[in-house]
Order: sequence, then C-alpha cells, then structure tokens
Amino acid sequence: MAEPFQSQLPIKPDQIIDILIRRKWLIIIPLCIALTLGLYNTLTATKTYEASTLILVQPQRVPTSYIRSVVTSSINERISTISQQILSRSNIEKIIDQFGLFENSPDMYLEDKVESMRNRVKVRIERARGGAEAFSIGFTGSEPQRVMRIANTLASYFMDENLKVREAQAIGTSEFLDSELEKTQKRLEEREQRLSAYRAKYLGGLPDELDANLRTLDRIYQQIASKQAMLQQARNSLSLLQTQIAQSKEMASQSFDDMFAFDEEETFAVSAEEQELEGARKQYDRLLLKYTEKHPDVMRLEKIIEKLETAIAEKQETAAQAEAEIAAGPDTEQFPFETSDDIAASSDIAASEEMDSAAPAMPNFAAMQQEAQLKQVQTEINKLVSDIAKLEQQMQMYQQRVEDTPKRELELQSLKRDYSNIQNVYNSLLDRKLEAELSVNMEKKQKGEQFRILDHARLPEKPISPNVQMLFLLSLAAGLGAGAGIVFLLEFFDNTIRSEEVIEKDLGLTLLARIPPLKKPGQKQKIALEWILFTCVTLYAIMFLGFFIILNWKGLDRTINFIKATLNI
Repeated sequence: MAEPFQSQLPIKPDQIIDILIRRKWLIIIPLCIALTLGLYNTLTATKTYEASTLILVQPQRVPTSYIRSVVTSSINERISTISQQILSRSNIEKIIDQFGLFENSPDMYLEDKVESMRNRVKVRIERARGGAEAFSIGFTGSEPQRVMRIANTLASYFMDENLKVREAQAIGTSEFLDSELEKTQKRLEEREQRLSAYRAKYLGGLPDELDANLRTLDRIYQQIASKQAMLQQARNSLSLLQTQIAQSKEMASQSFDDMFAFDEEETFAVSAEEQELEGARKQYDRLLLKYTEKHPDVMRLEKIIEKLETAIAEKQETAAQAEAEIAAGPDTEQFPFETSDDIAASSDIAASEEMDSAAPAMPNFAAMQQEAQLKQVQTEINKLVSDIAKLEQQMQMYQQRVEDTPKRELELQSLKRDYSNIQNVYNSLLDRKLEAELSVNMEKKQKGEQFRILDHARLPEKPISPNVQMLFLLSLAAGLGAGAGIVFLLEFFDNTIRSEEVIEKDLGLTLLARIPPLKKPGQKQKIALEWILFTCVTLYAIMFLGFFIILNWKGLDRTINFIKATLNI
C-alpha cells in the first residue's frame, strides 16, 4: 500500500515514457514469452479442416395456382426434421464404418464416437444468390480428403431423405384425408337417411307444402259449403215428396160411392197433382237462380215436372173420353134384345166399373213414382252426408298439418343444418383429397420442391483450427497485459521520489539545488550491453510478430510447406 506522502499528482506523458524505459525488461520479456508459447501452440496444435456443401431449395416446377403442395412446413422445420433423421445413430454408425473413422482410437466407446460425429456436422440456413432459400452442410475433421467426401455424402443423404420425407408426408396426408372422407361420407349418408325418413313420415305436412295445404283447405271448405247447400235442397225435396206421398195415400184410401163421389175424388186428385206440379215449378225457378240448367238437381227436378205434366195430361184425356161416352148414350141397334132399362143399368155398371178401375190407377202410379223419387232423394242425402263427413275429416287433417307446420319447420331446419354442415365438410375433404392425390403424383414424379446442390464440397486447403489470427491476438494481449500489470504493481508500491514537484507540493519543501547521478566505473559499457540485449529481444519479438502475420496471411499449411521446401533446398 502507498505511503501517506506518496504523490497524488497526475501522471504526465514524460513520466509514462520514463516508466517504460526503466521497466522495459518487464514489458518485453513477457511479450516474447507469450509470442513464443502462442507460436508453439499454433504449430503443434491439431489442424482441423471443414468442407461444406451449399444446397438450394428449388421451388416446385408446377405452378401453385394449378396444384398446391400438401407439404407446407417451413424450410427450417424440414431441415431440422431431416437433420435428426440423418444424424440418427444408425446413419452415423454407417458413415463411421464406410469411411473408417476413429481407427486410431480403438478404445473409444461407440457412444462417444457417435456424439463426436454429431458435433462435427453443422447445418446452417443461408441465403443463396438472388435471395433464394438455401442451406449448407458442413463437416469438420483432421483429414481434408475424408472431410470432403463425408460432406458430399451427407449432402446426398439430405437430398434423398428430403424426397422420402415429402413423399411420405404427401402419402400420409392423402391417406388421412381418405379415412376422414370415408367417415364423413358415412355420417352424410346417415343424415340423408334420417332426412328422407322424416320427409316420408310427414309427407304432406312439410313447410314447403304449406301453400298447397292452404289452397286445399280453401277448396275443401268450398266443397263442404256446396255439399251442405245441396244437402239442404235435398232435404227440402224429401220433405215435399213425403207430403205428396201422404196425400196420394190418403186419396187412394177413399172409396167411390157414386159418380159424383168419383167426380169429386177425381177433381181433388187432379187438383193435388196440379198443386204438386206448381210446387215443383216454383222450386225449379228457385234452383235456376243459383245453378245452371246442367246442374244435377235442376235436371232431376225438370224430369219430375215432365212426369207430373204427362200424368196430368193423361188424366185429363181419360176424363174427357169418359164424359164423351156418357153423353153419346147407348146404341140400341147393337143390342136389339135389351130393353132401355137394361141398357141403362148395364151402362151404369160399365161406367161404374170403368171409373172404379181408372180412379184408383192414377193415385197408385203417382205414389209409386213418388216413392221411387223419395228413395233416390234419400240415397242422394246419404251420399251427401257421407261426402261432407269425408270432407270434414280431410279438412281436419289439413288443418292439423297447417298447425304443425312451424314445428315441422324447426325440426326440418335442424336436420338440414346438420346435413348441410356435414356436406360442406365432405365437399371440403373431397377437394383436399383430390389435391392431395395430385400432390402425391407430383412428388413421385419429382416435380415438387427439391434440393439442388449449388456448390459441392471441395478439398479444404486452409484449416479452421487453430485460428492463427485469434492465437496471435491472444498471445499479444497476454504478453503486453502481463508486462503492463507487473509494471503497474511495481510502480504502485514504489515509494521512491522521482520528481521535483512531488518534493515541493507533497513535502512542502523548497528545492534549492539538484545533484546529478554519480557515474560508476564501467557504467557506460553496462548500459550499452543492456541496450544491445534489449534490441535483440525486441528483434526476437518482432520476428515472432512477423511470423504470426505471415501465417495469418499465407495460411498455416502453405507457410509450413514453404519452410519445409526452403530447408530441404
């Protein structure tokens, strides 16, 4: 540690020069030792060579707008994957056996050999000419020829393995898509069957049939209204026919006591038929107000009117003939043997029999006709009632369909949504499957992305180890640093006063005179010898520095070969 009165003044350049001159041996000797050791280490160290192959990643030849490759991994990922495969233990052992590596180390474990080989293989991502993607494969070793061959072998392994990896990845993708497509197709068929079964189960009540159901409901409602109107008319006709039949039976049950009674009965019968005819005509007129002449009810009533008119005309004709015969009287010439009383009696009997036979004939005929019409009307009524019941059932069924339409729509939308989603997935998988098949064919024909060697590994001439420049800098720094450190420590602990300023400022004394150093006998020769030795040592250091520079510039092998060749001469 420095004394309290040690100078605290800043060191000036002339003082630094003085220190270097005084401590010159402490600077030059460590430098010479460091340079000597560095040079020796450079010359005796094991030389390591590196050979590398530059490989270009060539894009696929088929435009990506036509065929997209299924191999979408980046170059870094694929190189990492291929590197792991190339540097597997089986491949490393194969390379060791093929090139006879580690023959000088028989006691070395196989695991250590494999690990050493892995450490000596280097894969680096680089940029080739034009900014294209590329990478280099390098191998380091002590024998240049073997290093070059191993580097080229590794490059060929990389290229072959890349083709295998791409083809395997494309085939694997295609197989995966194929299996997924098959599963999706089964799901799609299942949804199709469920959708078809649902449509078949609720056929007629589906949402897209709502308009048709509404139109059908409207049509059925109109048919029911029409049938009910016809039913009401048929019931009116039935009531009328029942009334007429009752009247006809009442007329037929009466007896004819005399001619007057017959006349009254005939007159009543005729008047009843005329009343029926009048009622039928009124009903016919009412029907014409609603329907046309071709309507079934109108045509049926028209036939009834014609029959009534025919019956009334026949009755009137029969009555007229009877009155004419009564007015003409008996023909005496035809009955010469009869008296006038007999003729009158026979005439009355004949007229009475004729009236008895004719009078009940008309009511029986009318009753039979009316009963037939009654049966026809009842049949028509039963048919109308049955038709109305069927139409009402149909109307109820279609109303239920219309009411269930929102529910069916929700269920059908759910089925369609599932079916549509699965169909979209299926179509997407199908497109990708076709693209994968094209990609597999492209990879098999080597039209996809490939590795192409730009620069093959060449015989290395300059070793990468030892690094002459690095050793030179380290030796120089070590020598100068050691010397400077020793000088600094000595000067730091040196209490010698070597400056007038220190005396005046630190000690507070006034300098009166300065005595020059006394020269001893033989001191000049000693100083001259010292400078000669220092000059020799300095030349030694300069020579080593120059040798380091030559090694770094010319190369270690070339320099050594040049020295060997020069010494042989």
